[in-house]
Amino acid sequence: MSIRAVLFDIYGTLLRSDAGEIHPDPALRAEIAKAHAASPHPFPEVDIREIHAALNPGRTGDEIEKLSMEAEQRSNPVTAMEGAAETLESLKGRGLALGLISNAQFYTVPVLEKCIGKGLLDAGISPALCCFSYLERRAKPDAYLFEAVRERLAQNGIEANQVLYVGNDVRNDIEPARACGFLTALFAGDENSLRLRGRSLDGSGADHVIHDLREILKLV
Repeated sequence: MSIRAVLFDIYGTLLRSDAGEIHPDPALRAEIAKAHAASPHPFPEVDIREIHAALNPGRTGDEIEKLSMEAEQRSNPVTAMEGAAETLESLKGRGLALGLISNAQFYTVPVLEKCIGKGLLDAGISPALCCFSYLERRAKPDAYLFEAVRERLAQNGIEANQVLYVGNDVRNDIEPARACGFLTALFAGDENSLRLRGRSLDGSGADHVIHDLREILKLV
C-alpha cells in the first residue's frame, strides 16, 4: 500500500540537537527525578514549567516560561536539520498527511517553527496528528504516543501500514513505531544525534535508513 502519511520525531531529526537526555542542571535533574518517581507510567514525562515553578516559588507564569526557555536555550541550542524545511514543503505539496510524535516541551513547537521559518499549519503539519510527551505526561518509547496518533489516522481512513515514521533513535522511535504497525525510516544523517542503542545500522530494525531527510521523497 502506498504511503499516505509521514510522521516525524523532532529533536535529532527535524532539529539538530547535540544535548543528551539528561539535563545538565543538578537541581532540575533532582526535581525531574522526583516527579518521575511519582508517575504511574513506565516512561514518565514532566511539564518543565512545573519543575521550574517548584524551584522558583513566587514567580508568575510568564516568568516561569521565560526561565524555562532561557534554560533550554543554554543547555540545548538547536538549528533546523539540513533539508528539513524543503522536505516538509515537498511532502505537503504531494498532499500527504503530516504529523509529529516527539518527546517535547511547551517551547518545542515555537522553536521548530522559528527554525524552519513557518508555522506548523503552513508547513503542512496537522495539529491533530501531533502527540507530545509533556502533554501526555508519557515519553517515548511509550507506545501510547504512537497508538494515539494511529487512532486519529484511522479515523481519516489511513491504515498503520500506510504511515512512515521518521526518527533518529532505535529505542525511542523505530521500535515503538514498528510495534504500532508503522513503516519506519531511521535518520542517520547526524552522527551526534543518532541513537543506535547498541545496534548497527543494518540491524536497527528500520525499514529504511536515510542520511538526508530529502531521501524521504524517494520513499513516498
